[in-house]
Amino acid sequence: MGDHDPQGMLDLVLRLPVFCRQAWTLGREVVVAARPSAIVVIGMGGSGIGGDLLRALFLDDVPVPVAVVKDYRLPAFVDRAALVFACSYSGNTEETLAAYDDASQRGATCVAVTSGGALRDRAAQRGQQTVLLPPGIPPRAALPYVFLPMVSALSHGGVVPPMDDAAHEAAEVVAAVLNAERPDAPSSRARALAGAFHGRIPVIYSATPFLEPAAQRWKDQLNENAKTFAVWNTFPELNHNETVGWGLDAALATHLAVVVLHDPHESDRLRRRVDITKDLAFGSAGSVDEVTAAGSGKLARLLSIIAIGDLVSVDLARRREVDPTPVPVIEELKKRLSESRR
Repeated sequence: MGDHDPQGMLDLVLRLPVFCRQAWTLGREVVVAARPSAIVVIGMGGSGIGGDLLRALFLDDVPVPVAVVKDYRLPAFVDRAALVFACSYSGNTEETLAAYDDASQRGATCVAVTSGGALRDRAAQRGQQTVLLPPGIPPRAALPYVFLPMVSALSHGGVVPPMDDAAHEAAEVVAAVLNAERPDAPSSRARALAGAFHGRIPVIYSATPFLEPAAQRWKDQLNENAKTFAVWNTFPELNHNETVGWGLDAALATHLAVVVLHDPHESDRLRRRVDITKDLAFGSAGSVDEVTAAGSGKLARLLSIIAIGDLVSVDLARRREVDPTPVPVIEELKKRLSESRR
């Protein structure tokens, strides 16, 4: 990355397999009830996406609701029988702290997932369980740490079947994908996609709701790493509204670069929808590409396609000659909010 990546964001992306293996071990000692009334994940931004991934991963396998809270408040159904994961890598995210306090007051089983800060302090004061994460990583680069300990805890606690093999496969598949797709690889799709995005607005679509959080992750990484605007949506929902929006002026459409994220296990019906939509709507787009997740298990498929998006975002930052690590707008927003409370 040269001078445009002085803090080594690309290196952090390439370390995802190591992070996955380490993160899996962190959830083994968490004690959870085998049948909570609901599983709730509190988190914002790079710390909150783990909740979205958890919900997608277990939608068909967990017989209780899995909810993600990205707000100061909890839904009314959270009670003493609920299992609540409060995820804040920094430990100081004000929305997460407020919702975590609410969960504690309701008597829910709470697990703090953090590298420190006020969240760690409050968990210690209340005698609540904490998954302590390694410090010093930008939250968005710490995705395995704010996701996999929850999966591990649920697996080892008997809420879901054992997933050690799935976690091992995910780390191996992510390592293979990163090796093949890194920007200096001879036939890197990530490099090609970054080229397609350069000078355009990326439009990220998941071909199936299972990959919806992966599409959001691509968008979020493009926002934070490449400092560019991007949008995302998912099939089949987008066929009921956004597809009509592609009737925009053809000259405008050329400024949009579409990528459709596919799951190898998606239904034929959904794949047919994508094909028809490409024919009906995307003809004037600046580019249209498709990427398919790798791996057998759900965990590998989610993380493998996320790894490609992470690489794309960092390579686009290089092309745009911006440092992918700092996020000054977010820091300024937090500063002003803090000052407003004084």
